[in-house]
Amino acid sequence: MTDLRPTQPWTDMGTGDVSPGHWIGFNRRSDAARQVSDLIRADIVAGRFTGPLPYEWELLDLYGTTRNVLRAALTLLKEQRLLTRAPRSGTFGVRPVASVSLARTTEEVTIYGENTGGSVFDSPRLSIVHLCVQLVPAPETVRRNLDMAGSAAYFVESLISFDGEPSRVRTSWVPQERFPDLVSEPLTEYVPDVLVRRVGQRPVARRLLLSTVNADQWTADLLDIDPGQAIFHIERLMCLADGTPVEYGFSRYRGDRAVIDSRIV
Repeated sequence: MTDLRPTQPWTDMGTGDVSPGHWIGFNRRSDAARQVSDLIRADIVAGRFTGPLPYEWELLDLYGTTRNVLRAALTLLKEQRLLTRAPRSGTFGVRPVASVSLARTTEEVTIYGENTGGSVFDSPRLSIVHLCVQLVPAPETVRRNLDMAGSAAYFVESLISFDGEPSRVRTSWVPQERFPDLVSEPLTEYVPDVLVRRVGQRPVARRLLLSTVNADQWTADLLDIDPGQAIFHIERLMCLADGTPVEYGFSRYRGDRAVIDSRIV
């Protein structure tokens, strides 16, 4: 398998020079397609589309992408059986047939191998590589979830490893209006740790949506697994104690490297 990961972390971003369209790391159609597919998936699961999906030109505007990227994203969702085509009626999103609610009296969800009491990278067994850091016009789905007044957000994608083995790919959308200096210095840390330093408190998971999907080729290459292997897919919304959203994103976990434990305390 070809190793597409950088040989060392990206640490030199310049001084706040993260203009729209400027990437640190990968810049391929498959990357963008996966990012767009996450947003479309979130809207399908949330029941946003009551009928067929909007026309292509409407989707292009809604998700702020190109025709080729959109089509690649829709192909990924078809492979995951999140879309179905009805002749002469259009393309429809397929919502999950079963939903299980795990109510919690605290905001904490434990993922074994991570230290929830502080930085998850206090452990020498964990390492992080930022694949991409970008300031972009946030798609409508991102603005809505983050309750943004402005239009710009930082997009950060990271590869997290445990004992040298890839464990998960994590994406983050952070509103620039609340963290204008997020990349005023090289971004080398775990995004939640950076947010803690900025606001003086650790954001809590206000919403977590867990599902399993089959790994696409790009994700499989990064996680060092076979394409099509089942992985955990988590959509999350992180908020401050007063309910202010500060991070929205998605994680893809190797199923053989993660156990998720939600407890009623």
